[in-house]
Amino acid sequence: MIFKKKNSADPAPEDVSTGPQGTGEDRLTDGEEAVPADGGRFGGFVGWSELKALCGEIEAAGGVLKKTGGSGVFGSMAYLFSVNSGCGLSTALEKLCDVIGDAGLFGFNENRRVKEMVLVPGPSIYCNYTMTEAVSYLNEDDHDRQLICFDISEYLPERRHDELKAFLRMLVAFYQSSDRFIVAFRVPYLEPDALRDVERLVGDVMFVRTVRVPPYTDGELWRIACASLAGLGFEPGPGVWDIFDARIREEKSDGRFYGARTAVKVASEMIWLAAASEAGAKAKEGEPAEDQDVSGGSNVAVIEAGEVGRLANSGGGNGADRDGFDELAELVGMEEIGERIREIVAQLKAAKSNAKLERPCLHMRFTGAPGTGKTTVARIIGKIFRENGLLRNGYFIEVTGRDLCGEYVGQTAPRTLSYCRDAYGSVLFIDEAYSLFTEQAGASNDYGREAIVTLVSEMENHRDDMVVIMAGYTGDMDRLMEANPGLRSRMPYKIEFRNYSREQLADIFLHMARKSFSFGACFEESVRSYFRNLSDSYIGSQEFSNARFARNLFERTWSKAALRCAFNGVKCEILEREDFEAASAESEFSEKLQESRKIGFE
Repeated sequence: MIFKKKNSADPAPEDVSTGPQGTGEDRLTDGEEAVPADGGRFGGFVGWSELKALCGEIEAAGGVLKKTGGSGVFGSMAYLFSVNSGCGLSTALEKLCDVIGDAGLFGFNENRRVKEMVLVPGPSIYCNYTMTEAVSYLNEDDHDRQLICFDISEYLPERRHDELKAFLRMLVAFYQSSDRFIVAFRVPYLEPDALRDVERLVGDVMFVRTVRVPPYTDGELWRIACASLAGLGFEPGPGVWDIFDARIREEKSDGRFYGARTAVKVASEMIWLAAASEAGAKAKEGEPAEDQDVSGGSNVAVIEAGEVGRLANSGGGNGADRDGFDELAELVGMEEIGERIREIVAQLKAAKSNAKLERPCLHMRFTGAPGTGKTTVARIIGKIFRENGLLRNGYFIEVTGRDLCGEYVGQTAPRTLSYCRDAYGSVLFIDEAYSLFTEQAGASNDYGREAIVTLVSEMENHRDDMVVIMAGYTGDMDRLMEANPGLRSRMPYKIEFRNYSREQLADIFLHMARKSFSFGACFEESVRSYFRNLSDSYIGSQEFSNARFARNLFERTWSKAALRCAFNGVKCEILEREDFEAASAESEFSEKLQESRKIGFE
């Protein structure tokens, strides 16, 4: 961490001034600030362009309304926010209160200006309200002079529209009898047609202004992190963007991401690691780790890439030194699949280098039972493709088919597009992809088909810059492809993952164990004997999880070893036969054996 005098004339670090380098459309445009200026009402507030425009209208119209006595029109206006979780709604509501209050259009409660309520049909929990509970809240005098934002997402299905209309009419009655509240509504980020339906629903009973907030781009997340760092007296040095980007990709890789909250969390992680690195360096040199005020004084601390590099090595940074094909070769039973992937890479490289050849789509189908290595291989493919110049980034984004489907009409396409955008230059792995077909077969609102239509478009438009890999059981995946010819034609590569043999399962178990432990007498012999005796019916069933089963048994084995060593007061370094026997004797493992097998091990 480098401390320097804070000087407004100092240029921003290279990574900040040039902006993100991950995806073309997310780079900062010429003249755009990576860290927003401190001045102005919206200093440090990233995104929300439509809200900023609306606030400009309120400021301009406020004086006119007060002069003409028409401020009552403002009191009857409601706001509709179409925004996903983690995109700054709470902050936006506070900014709106600032503008309204400064314009003299409404005097807010000094103790609490904003109240957010999630409306739910059934019994309420923390932060959730039934409509009856919401009405009760509105009737309490202590809650006057507030901006109340109702999350009406649960009432978007058509079967609940009558309940919502009744609630809206009740709100209008409050407007007519007093000027106690300003009302706003929140729904997820929806496609335009679905949002217009909500606007009409609310607009039937009240004057409504809509503010749409698309999910944050990579560039906006970076600026949020930079603003968070600057607020605490830090700034990112060269190379830190790449680490931040890798960490964000990791956060997104499981299909659950919290927008600005995650960006601020990563910024906090960077500060902590930089401070710990600085303290460690001082201790190593024999110097005291003195506290230094960098938050409000004249100094600013520059975070160096070397101090926070391990953020990118926790799974999402592709930072391993090993070659992707070497990693693939280490996997048990993947020889045939490894050769197939080498063939695919060779074909794609040849097409890329020869303008006369049409480059095939990169997309693939992985079929097979659970635990056969589909996810592991898909993760390595991203690395292999990046190393061979077929993908820019090679990150790995994992979702399920159900993750692509929205809960409400109009939510599926934006959600699917968001996942695809995160995967540009990388791999989008869709596990349980056949659930999209299940959705379209039985649901009144065909979210599965909508997700597939959106996917097909993205797969075609970004055929050279994104790999979509769909995975699932062989039969289920075949039915999905039969029902969607456009999907099949855009996924030219099909790779079948076969169940592991008993010998391969034993090898997988022992490979995992050797990474951290040595073995006692007869340990390996006991392991191989156990796997040889797994029943045919269990290994051939759909519930059998292959390598996952071996991993679970290994984890149970070293858990037994850890307990034994703790009792004996020794370090847990050796797995003994007794540890494995204790683990494999538990019901979830012992009942899978052949009926003819004798108790114990040969």
